Amino acid sequence: MTETLPSSALPPNAQGSTESTAAASSSPVSSTSDAGITTQSSLQNDLVDDTLSTGYEVKWSHLVHAEIISVTSAMRRNSRWSGMSVSGLSMGSLGMNIGLRGRENQKDGTYRTQESPLMVGFNDLRSRLAATTLAEKMDAVELLEPFLQVIQSGDTNGPITGVALSSVEKFLLYRVIDKDSPNIARAMQRLAVAATHCKFVASDSVSDEIVLLKILQVLRIALTSGPGDYLSDESVCSMIETGLSMCFQLQLSEMLRKSAEHIMSVITKTMFEKLRTIPVPEETPSNEFEETVEKETVLVQTVHVQEDGEHVNLTINHNPLTMDAETETILTVKTVEATGDKESERKDTETESSFEGEQDGATLNNDQAQTESSVERTPPKSYGLASIRELLRVLVSLLNPHDQQHTDRMRLMALSILDVALEVGGRSITKFPTLMSLVMDDMCKHLFQLARTDNVPVLTLTLRVISTVFDTMKTHLKLQQELFLSYLLDRLTPPAFALKSLPFNPDFGEPPRPTVATPEPENNSRSGSPGPSVKSAKGDKLDATVAQGEVRELFLECLGQFARAPTFMVDLWVNYDCGLDCGDLFQDMIKFLTRNSFPDSTTYLASNSHMLCMDSLLLFINHMVDRLSLSKDEAGAVNGRLETYEELHNKRLKKEILVKGAAKFDENPKAGLAYLEAHNVISSLNDPAGVALFLKSSTRLSKRLLGEYLAKPANSEVLKAFVQLFDFHGKRLDESLRELLETFRLPGESQQIERIMELFAATYFATKPKEMASQDAAFILGYAVVMLNTDQHNRGVKGRMSLEQFSKNLRGVNNGQDFPLEYLSDIYDAIRKREIVLPQEHEGQLGFNYAWKELLHRAETAGSLVISNTSMYDKELFISSWKPIMSAISFAFNMAQDDATLQKSLAGYYQCAVLAAHYQLPEIFDRVTMSLARMTGLLDTPHNPADNRDVVADGTTITVSDLAVQFGKSYKGQLAAVVAFRVAREHGNMIRAGWKPILEIIKNLFVNNLLPGSMLEVEDFLAGTTMILLKAPVVPEVKDKVRQDSSLLSTLSSYLLSSSYSYESIREEPTPEEIESTRCTTDCVGACRLEELFSDIRLLEDLPLTQLMEAIKFVADGNSVTKSTKSPTPSKLYNPASVFFLELMISLTVQNRYRVQALWPIVFEHLSDIIREAGSQSVLLVERAVVGLLRLCIRLAHNDDMNKEVLDALDLLLGLPIDIVPEVAEQMMAGVLTLLKADTSCVRPNLNWDVLFALLSSTSNHPEAAKYSFEAISMFVAENGGENVSVENYADCVDLLIRFAAAGAIGADGVMKQESGQRGGKSHMSKAQASAVERAKKSIEMLYSLHSQTPRLISQSKLNPDMTWSAYWFPILVGLTQQCSNPCRDVRNHAMIYLQRALLLPEIVTDKIPEWVVVFDKVLFKLLEDLLRPEVVQQDLAGFEETRSKVCAIVCKTFLHYYFRLLEWDGLQALWMNVLDYMDAFMQVAQSEQLYEAVPESLKNCLLVMSTSEEFSEALSSRPNSLWNVTWSRINKFLPNLKSEIFPAQASEGGSSYAALMMGVGKNIFSVVGGSESPAPPEAHVPNATDTTGADQNTSVQDQEAVAPQHLPLQHDPADLL
Repeated sequence: MTETLPSSALPPNAQGSTESTAAASSSPVSSTSDAGITTQSSLQNDLVDDTLSTGYEVKWSHLVHAEIISVTSAMRRNSRWSGMSVSGLSMGSLGMNIGLRGRENQKDGTYRTQESPLMVGFNDLRSRLAATTLAEKMDAVELLEPFLQVIQSGDTNGPITGVALSSVEKFLLYRVIDKDSPNIARAMQRLAVAATHCKFVASDSVSDEIVLLKILQVLRIALTSGPGDYLSDESVCSMIETGLSMCFQLQLSEMLRKSAEHIMSVITKTMFEKLRTIPVPEETPSNEFEETVEKETVLVQTVHVQEDGEHVNLTINHNPLTMDAETETILTVKTVEATGDKESERKDTETESSFEGEQDGATLNNDQAQTESSVERTPPKSYGLASIRELLRVLVSLLNPHDQQHTDRMRLMALSILDVALEVGGRSITKFPTLMSLVMDDMCKHLFQLARTDNVPVLTLTLRVISTVFDTMKTHLKLQQELFLSYLLDRLTPPAFALKSLPFNPDFGEPPRPTVATPEPENNSRSGSPGPSVKSAKGDKLDATVAQGEVRELFLECLGQFARAPTFMVDLWVNYDCGLDCGDLFQDMIKFLTRNSFPDSTTYLASNSHMLCMDSLLLFINHMVDRLSLSKDEAGAVNGRLETYEELHNKRLKKEILVKGAAKFDENPKAGLAYLEAHNVISSLNDPAGVALFLKSSTRLSKRLLGEYLAKPANSEVLKAFVQLFDFHGKRLDESLRELLETFRLPGESQQIERIMELFAATYFATKPKEMASQDAAFILGYAVVMLNTDQHNRGVKGRMSLEQFSKNLRGVNNGQDFPLEYLSDIYDAIRKREIVLPQEHEGQLGFNYAWKELLHRAETAGSLVISNTSMYDKELFISSWKPIMSAISFAFNMAQDDATLQKSLAGYYQCAVLAAHYQLPEIFDRVTMSLARMTGLLDTPHNPADNRDVVADGTTITVSDLAVQFGKSYKGQLAAVVAFRVAREHGNMIRAGWKPILEIIKNLFVNNLLPGSMLEVEDFLAGTTMILLKAPVVPEVKDKVRQDSSLLSTLSSYLLSSSYSYESIREEPTPEEIESTRCTTDCVGACRLEELFSDIRLLEDLPLTQLMEAIKFVADGNSVTKSTKSPTPSKLYNPASVFFLELMISLTVQNRYRVQALWPIVFEHLSDIIREAGSQSVLLVERAVVGLLRLCIRLAHNDDMNKEVLDALDLLLGLPIDIVPEVAEQMMAGVLTLLKADTSCVRPNLNWDVLFALLSSTSNHPEAAKYSFEAISMFVAENGGENVSVENYADCVDLLIRFAAAGAIGADGVMKQESGQRGGKSHMSKAQASAVERAKKSIEMLYSLHSQTPRLISQSKLNPDMTWSAYWFPILVGLTQQCSNPCRDVRNHAMIYLQRALLLPEIVTDKIPEWVVVFDKVLFKLLEDLLRPEVVQQDLAGFEETRSKVCAIVCKTFLHYYFRLLEWDGLQALWMNVLDYMDAFMQVAQSEQLYEAVPESLKNCLLVMSTSEEFSEALSSRPNSLWNVTWSRINKFLPNLKSEIFPAQASEGGSSYAALMMGVGKNIFSVVGGSESPAPPEAHVPNATDTTGADQNTSVQDQEAVAPQHLPLQHDPADLL
C-alpha cells in the first residue's frame, strides 16, 4: 500500500503536481490515516459555506474544479496531450525537494513545463485552491491565468479554446471574481490581452466562428460586469478593435457579424452610460482645446482577423503616434498573405491563421514572459473619456461618405452602434467639449452628407441617428438643426414652377397675414447656412429633385420625429424666425405641412406622406394645448428665463428691416445702405467704421456684390475700416489672407484686387510679423499667395508650380532679402492642401466644406438653442398659423377614408377651438364652429318636411325624412356634429357669429322632428306646458260649438295627433335601410346632447349672449348662413321653426332676467315685428308671440327700471288686428292675469292704466278669454280694500265692468230656449253662456261696490267740486241703468236690484238739486225710454214686461225719495209730468196684466205720499196750474178712475185718518235724505231701504237685497250730463 505524504510537507509545485496527476488519472486522492493535511483541508472546505447567493448555489471551489476538469479533459482528448500519463510524471521535483537524487534530466526542474506547460498551470491552480478557503481571498490573476494561457496558446484547437473561454465567462458571470477580488485590476488587463490576442488551431469554419463568438461574449461580460471598471483605456480600445474586426470581415458568416454588431452595441451602451459618472472637466480656452485634440493619441487603429489555413490569430497593433486628422485612416481592413510553418514535431498537419499587426510587421508575442510582464505592470486607471472619445471618433470616421475604403455595410454598422451611443449618452456628451467637438463638426457633417444618399437602409439609419442627435443635443446644435431642417424642406418641397394649386384655401377664406419675407441668399441656402446639397460643375443641384416614394416617407417620418418634441415649433419661431441671421423656419414649416397634408393620388399613390404632415401639424396644436395646463409656478419659472414676446417681436421687426435692406443692397448697394441708415441699423453712412462693421457681420448680403462694393475707389475708407476689423496677430500671411478673402468674393479686375491687397498688406504688416521686412514684402507675398492658390487649384493649369519655383519667384522681395524657406514651405503646403475658397466661387465638396466652415464660425457666436417650454408665445403663433392649419385639417377630414384620419382631424378641430377659447379669440372660434357646421351636412338642406313619415320602430315612433336618411348615412357628418356641439357646449362664451350655423342646424333638426322632446316643451298660460307643433293641421269646421279646450295651440295639437292626411296615405312606406339611417341620426343627435347647449345659458357673458339672441332672430326670420336671402315676407302659413326660435328666445331671456335690459331691445324688436304684422302671420306664431311677451312682462314686473318696457309691451298688444284678437285672446288674458297676480305692486296710480283696461275690455265678450279678464278686474278691484282703484283708472274700471255686464246678454238665448216650450223647464244655457251671465251679475255687484270708494276718490280728486258728483257717482248709476235693459233676464233683474240700492244710498244725496235732476233725466228716464223701444223688448218679450213693472216701481220710489227736496225746486211739476208721461206710455205698450197692475199701484204710492205735502193738496185745486190739478189732469187721460180710488168723494173720518197717516209716514220715509233743510226729523230712518241682506231675483223690487260692491270706469263726461 502506497503511503501518501502530508501535503503540508510538499512544496507548492509538488502539491500541484499531485493534484494534476490525480486529475489526469481520474482517480481521487487516497483517503488514509496518513493523508492528514489533505483530509483536514477537505473537512475545512466542507465547514465553510462559500456559496454565493447571487450567481450560483454550489461551492465556488467546486465550480472552479469543475471548470479545470472541463478544460483538461478537452485537452486530453487532443493527441497533443493524450500521451501524458501519471507514471511519466511520478518522479519530479518532489523527490529532489526532500533530498532524493533525481535523474539528470530532472534536475532542471522545468521539464514539467517543457513537457506540459498548460497542464502545469492547472495543477498549480489546484494547489492554490486547496490552500484557499474563501473566494474573496482568491487572487484573480492566479485564478484566471491557466485559462488565459490556453486561450492565448497557439497549440490548442478551437474546442479547447472555446471551453476555456466558457470557463472565464462563467467566472465573471457567476461572480467568482468580482470587483472586490484581490488583484482584480491586473486580472482584467490580463483578460483583455488574452481575449484580444487569442490564437488557436483552425478547424472547420463553423467551429472556428463559435470560438470567435465566445471571445465576443467574454469581452462583453468583461466590460459590462462589475470588474469591467478596472479595464484601462488601452484595454477597452483593444476590445473595441476586436469587436469591430469581426463586424467588418466579409469572410465571416452573417450571423457572426450580426452577433459582433450586437455585442458592440452592448459594449457601446456600457461605455457611454459611464459618461454620467465621469467628472466634467473644467472649461479650457478654445485654442488650448483644439491643440489638445490635435495631440491626442490614436488608440484604435488596425484590426485583422486572419486565416492562413492553419491558425486563427487575433492581432492588435497599437500606434502611439499622432496622425494628421485629414489624412488619417480610421479603420482599414487589409488582407495579409498567410504565413505559416509546418511543425515537424507534430504528427498531424494543422493550419494556422495569425492576427498580425501592420506597423513594422510586428506581431505581439504571446509567450509567458510577455504575459508576466504585462501583468506585473502597475495597474492602469479605469477607462474613461479617452476610450469613449476614441470609440466615438472611430464610429464618426466610418460615416465619411468620401472615404472609399468604407462600404455601406460598414456605415450601417457604425450608424447602428452610434445610435445606441447617442440614445444612452447623448445628453451626457454635451458636458464634454472633446466629445462635442466631434459631434458638432465631423459627425454632423458626415450625417448630413449621408442624408443625400439614395441607399434606403443607409438613409433610414442616418435619419434615425440625426433625429437622436437633435433630440439629445439640439441646444448645442442650433445652426446645424437649422441647416438640416432647411435641407428637409428643400428635398420635400417641389420648385415653385412645379407647385400644384391647392385643393383648399390655405388662408381659410381670408387674405394672408403680412409676414416677413426672407429672400434666400445666392448660394440657395437659408440665411447663409450651407446646405447639404452638392452642385455639379455646371451649377445644377444634384439632389434638387423632390424626394419621392420611400425616400419621401423617410424624410417625413424624420420630420415627424422632430415635431414630436413638445416645444419644436415654438423653438423654431423663437430661435430662427426671431433670429436676425436665421431663416423663417416656423413659417416655412407651417407652409410646407399645410400644403402637403392632403393626399394626391397622382403623386403620392399608396403613400401615407400626407398623414405624416397632418400628424406633425396636429402635434403642434396638441403641444400648445398641453402647455395650457402648465402650473403658474412652472410657467413663471420658465418665463423668467426667456425673452418676452415684445422683445421677440422687436427682433422680428428688426429682422424684417435687415432682410429688406439686404435685398435692396443686392439690387443697389447705395440704396440698400441708405434704407438701413433710415431705419437706424447703420448709424451714418459717413461713418466708415459703422458701415464696415455691418458689412462684416451681416450674413444676408451677396458676397460678390460686397466685394465689388468694397473694391470701388469711392469706398476706400469703408474698405480700410473693413480690413482693420480682422485680428492678424500671430498668424501666417496665408492664414490671415484666407480669413479675409472668405468674407467676400475677390473682384475680377486687377486694379480692384491690387487695392484690396495693398490695404491687407498694410494691416498685416502693422502686426509686426517677424518674417516680414516691409509692407511691400507683405503685399508681394500676398499677391504671390493668391497666384499660387490659382495655380494649384485651377483645372485649366496643366503644370503646377513647385515649392522651388515658388521660392525662386520670391527671391529678394523681402526688402532685398529672401523669406525664410521654412516659412515659404509652410505657406506652400497649406495652399496646396487647402485651397483658399472664395465665396460663391466653388461648388461640389469644396464649396460644401467652405460653407460648413462658415457655419461653424457662425455657431461660435450664435449661442445655444433656447428651449421655450412656455405658453406665452403660443397665442401669437396660433394667430399666425391657424388659417392654413384649419384649411388643411378641413380638407383632410373631407378626404379621409379611415377612422384614424377622421379622429386626428376632429381632434385638431377641437384643440383649435380650445386654444381659441383660452386665448379669447372669438373670430377664430367662430371659424372653427362654422367649419364643423358645414362638415355636418346639416346646414343647407333643401328637404321638404312635408314629405316626412312617422313610423314605429321597436316600439318607438320616429320620423323618417330625407334629412334623417342622408345624415344617418354620413359617418363624417355625424362625427362633425358631435364635435361641433361639444365645442359649443364647453366654450359658449367664445361664440359670436358661430351661433348662426349652430342654430341653423338645430332648425333643420327641429323641422324634421329630430330634436329631443325636452327642447320642444314650452310654457303655456293655459296648459302649463305644451309641445311645439311641427305641422299646421287642417281644423275641421265645427258649427254651433264653442271651443272647450284650453288654448288654440293645444286644440291644434289634438287635431294634429288625430288627423290623417290623404297625402300621407299615398306615400310609400320607408324602407328598412331608411329606418336604420334615421335611427342612426337619432342616436347621433342624442350623442350631441343638444338639450345641454342652453342649460347653463346664465353663465354666458353679455356679449356672446347678445350675439346668440341676434343669431336666433336672424335664423327665425328665415335667413341662412349658407346662402344670401332676401328678407322673407310674412306668411300665414304655419312655420314651426319660427315658433321654435321665438320660444327659444323667450326662454333664454327669462333665464337671464337680471340682464334683460341688454336683451330686451332684440327680443322686443322681434316680438314687435310679429305682432305688428299679425294680420299676415300664422295665428299660432302670433299667439306664441303674445304668450312670450307676457311671460317677459311677468319676469320684469319685479324690476322697477323696466316698468316702461312692460307698459310698452302691453301697449303693443293693443295693436293686434281685430280679427286676430279672438284667436289669441284666451292666452293673452291668461297672461295678463298672471302678470297681475305676479306682482300687483306694478299697478301704480301714476301709470297709464288705459293700456291694461283696454286689454281687459277688448276681451270682455270673448267666450274663453273673458273669464281671465274678469278675474283680473275682480282681483284689481277687490285687493287692498279697493285702494287699487284710483282717480286715474276709475273711469276705465267702471267702463270695463259695464262691458262685462253687457256681455251677459249672451244668456238671453238660453232663456228663450227655456220658454219656447221645452219640457221640464230646464235651462238651455251652455257653459260659456252661464259663465258670461255669472260674470255679468258679478260685474254689476262690483260696479255697485265702487260707491264705497267714491268718497275717497272725491277727496283725492283734483277736479272742480261741482264736477266730482258727475265724475264718480253718475257713472255707477248709468252703468247699472244700462244693464236694466240687458237682453238677459237674470242680468236685468240683478241690475235693477243694485240700481234701486244705489239710488237710495244716503251718500248719493247732496245739497245740489241739479244733481238730483240728473238722476231722473239721464238715468231713470233714459232707462224708461229704452224699455219702450221695440228692438229692446223683442229680445225677451215676456221678461221685459216684468222688467217694465219693476222699473216703474223703481222710478216711483226714487221720485218719492227725492220728493220733499224737490218741492223747493221750480222744475218739480215738469219732472212729475215726465214721470206720468212714461207711466202713460208703459200702459199703452203693456201686453200683460202684470204691467197693467204695476203702473197704477206705483202711482198710487206716489200720490198718497205726495198728498201728505201742502204742495199736493186738493185745497190748491182752485189754482189752475197747481200740482194737484196738473197731476190729475194728466192721470185722467190714461187712468181716469185712479183719483176716485185713492181719494173717494165721501171721505170718512177713517179715510182722513188714512191720508193723515200716509202723510206722516211719507215725511218720515224721505226725511233721511233731506238734510238739515228738510222739515222731517233728522233722526228719521227708512226701514228696508239699505238694511236688506239679499233676495231671490223673482221677488219684488222692494224686497231685493244688495251683494258685495265692486268697481268700474266712467263712460261719459259729467259736464255733458249737467
